[in-house]
Amino acid sequence: MNEMDQERSATADVMAQALEEAHKREMGTMPSQAPKPENPIRMSVEHLDLYYGDHQALKDVSIDIRDREITSFIGPSGCGKSTLLRCLNRMNDMVKDCRIEGKITLDGDDIYQDYNVTRLRQQVGMVFQRPNPFPMSIFDNVAYGPRGLGIKNHAELEEIVEESLTGAGLWDEVKDKLKQSGLGLSGGQQQRLCIARAIAVKPQVLLMDEPTSALDPISTVMVEQLAMELKKDYTLVVVTHNMQQASRISDSVAFFLLGELVEHAPTEELFSAPKDSRTSDYLTGRFG
Repeated sequence: MNEMDQERSATADVMAQALEEAHKREMGTMPSQAPKPENPIRMSVEHLDLYYGDHQALKDVSIDIRDREITSFIGPSGCGKSTLLRCLNRMNDMVKDCRIEGKITLDGDDIYQDYNVTRLRQQVGMVFQRPNPFPMSIFDNVAYGPRGLGIKNHAELEEIVEESLTGAGLWDEVKDKLKQSGLGLSGGQQQRLCIARAIAVKPQVLLMDEPTSALDPISTVMVEQLAMELKKDYTLVVVTHNMQQASRISDSVAFFLLGELVEHAPTEELFSAPKDSRTSDYLTGRFG
C-alpha cells in the first residue's frame, strides 16, 4: 500500500468511527454511563455587558467554562456568540469603541484587571474560522510561538514541533516536508496546522470560532475527532452554527439570542429537554 492509499485508509477509518459514534448518539444507543463528577471551573464570565459605541452586543452574560470539556456556543448570526468568544482572550481590545463591563476570570484571576494580555493569549489560544497559516514553512509556523516565548534551542524546538503536530493529528502527513510552506497544505491540513501552532505554546484554553465552516466533510470529521482528543489536555470553547456538530462533540451547549445567554446545559439535556421555549424554537427550526 503506497503513502496516498495509507492516508485515504486512515481517513476512511476515522470518518467511519466518527459517523458510527454520531449515529449511536442520535439513536440513543450509546452505552449508558454513570454520571461523572463535574470538572473544576477554568474560566468564569460574570454579568458581562459589551458595547460597540451605543450598541449593546452582550447583555448580562454569566457562564462557567469547565476544565477539559468542550463547551459549544450556538445561536443565529449576530447573537453574540463570537463576540463573547473574543472576550475570553481580550481580542475585542482591538475593536474601536468597544467597552466591556462585568468580569471574566481565568483560574480565579480577572483577565481585565492588571493581567498581561500577551500572557493571557498564550494561556487562551484561538483557532479562527478560516485557516490562516503564516507564509512560512510548516516547521516555522509551529515554532513561531515558542520562539516568541524565548525558546531558541533547535533541538527543543524540534521536539515541540513534533509534539504539537502529533497532537494536532498532522505529524505523519507532514513529517517529511517540514521545510515546505504551510500555504501548500490542503484546507483541512492548514486548519490542523493552525491548531498545532496554537497548542505549541501550551495554552490552558483553546477557543475555536467555527473551525470547520470552511472545510469539506472529511476534514470536518477529522477536526471534530481532534477536538474530542484535545479535551483530554485542554479546555475547549467552540462557536458553531452546526447544531449536529454541537451535539456530537460538546459536553455542554450554550444558546445565545440577541446578545443574551438564553440557556446553558449539558448537551443531551439541552437538545432533548430545553427549559426555555426560545431554545426549543431555535432547535426545531422555527427561526434562525
